[in-house]
Amino acid sequence: METAHSCFSWNDTTIGNVVKKLCAEAKVQLELNPAYKENKDYICQYEESDFDFIRRLAHQYQEWMYFDGTKLIFGKPRKLADPIRLEYGTTLSSLDIGLQTLARSEQVFSYHSGADREMQRMTPDQAIGHDKLSGEAFRASLGMFSKPARQHALPRISNETELINYMGRKQAAETAETHYITAESQVPTLRVGSVISLYSSFLKRVGDLSEESLGNFIIIEITHEVSQGSYYKNRFKAIPATIKALPSPKVRMPLAETQMATVLSNADPQGKGRVRVRMNWQTDGMQTGWVRVMTPDGGSSKDVRSNRGFVFIPEVGDQVLLGFRHGDPARPYVMGSLFNGVTGGGGGQGNNCKSLTTRSGSSLKLDDSAGSVTLHDKGGVSMNFDGGGCSSFKARKNSTLNAGQNHTINAGSNSSVNAGANYSANVGKGASCLNMDANGDIVLEGKNKITIKVGENTITISADGIVTNAGSGDVKTTATTGSVTIESTSSEASFKGSTNTNIGGGDCTYVTATDVEINQS
Repeated sequence: METAHSCFSWNDTTIGNVVKKLCAEAKVQLELNPAYKENKDYICQYEESDFDFIRRLAHQYQEWMYFDGTKLIFGKPRKLADPIRLEYGTTLSSLDIGLQTLARSEQVFSYHSGADREMQRMTPDQAIGHDKLSGEAFRASLGMFSKPARQHALPRISNETELINYMGRKQAAETAETHYITAESQVPTLRVGSVISLYSSFLKRVGDLSEESLGNFIIIEITHEVSQGSYYKNRFKAIPATIKALPSPKVRMPLAETQMATVLSNADPQGKGRVRVRMNWQTDGMQTGWVRVMTPDGGSSKDVRSNRGFVFIPEVGDQVLLGFRHGDPARPYVMGSLFNGVTGGGGGQGNNCKSLTTRSGSSLKLDDSAGSVTLHDKGGVSMNFDGGGCSSFKARKNSTLNAGQNHTINAGSNSSVNAGANYSANVGKGASCLNMDANGDIVLEGKNKITIKVGENTITISADGIVTNAGSGDVKTTATTGSVTIESTSSEASFKGSTNTNIGGGDCTYVTATDVEINQS
């Protein structure tokens, strides 16, 4: 399994399934029983051999892992091997017992972006699985190192339960070698994972040899030595068999560098603006999970629950640059998009052109050469500020302007309205209307009255009639080519002057009626 360093990824699977697949490809026998059985949306091997990657998974998730000579063990065996009896002075030629102060208080942090959940948890600081000697050393160590360390969780954590379980396994693994033994023997059946039942004989009195059980231990390291003839010896290291976790493998954690990727999908099933991408090395259908996209400003506020800020999600096919939280290859995020020789157009001569353009062609363009700003959409609507103090708005079809309360137009000099066919002005839902058409017809309509006023002179049209009032000056009605007719079809018509009333004609003046009365007052 010591393959060349390689990159590979898996989606929607467990670490156990990944280990099983790699062992099957290498034709390595596997005994699998991981404590961590949760499904992960993305698991990544990064510049590691298959064996180093499996060791790294064991380290990240604090899983048992060792090779017993015939098969790879990943996860604590469901049943440990039957103990092999070893006795110092007979089957053991040397025996050393060691204690270490390995226990440290730790505060571990994690963050789940899907739920916007920050999590933190202290180590349990309990000597679970330790024998009497290691328990004493465990507690003494905590007293010596009282300041808690602050660390981020190595695996991606989804909830508090996962974090609690991880912290328990982590401290158990880090303190597993608190009590250990090293010994030499000539028993050839010993191997990594063997459980030994250790005894020591001593002379209680003359002729009375007694033995004492030192407990059961599990071998975690062993070296076999053979030489000419039948010479054989082994040296091994073992820890109490009651431990809950083996010491974590010493591994080099990969440090993922920024790299280019292509967007495969932006249809986030949770509608959170995430994307799936494919890095250059991800072939044969490999892809990341749903990853977040960095933005210049993003979050929420009291009035805006979501999408406050700058929302631009990369399009399918876009090239993007990936960063990795904590340098972890399983925690990518999109740092931004990249133009290439095909998609890039640059900012023009002098780098004067800046623009924001969407997939459909709608754009906002800023031209520093003129200081202009142009906004236009796919349908041909545009708004332009030319940088010289002028602006224009153009709609290829229709334009509507709505104001919830007031709308004011001010022109310092001239204001004009041009309509190709009809023009209408409506106030009060039809109470007051002005309609003009291309035929030259104008209709001015008021529900109650219409008043035309200049100075003290008014013409008032209402349901009661038409009143012309010249507060100053004269009232003149002149027809230069036609006639003037004043007629009342239902009542009388009166002509009255406060001093004189003149009725005259160029040639003749006619006064006609059934009766004609001319009275002098």
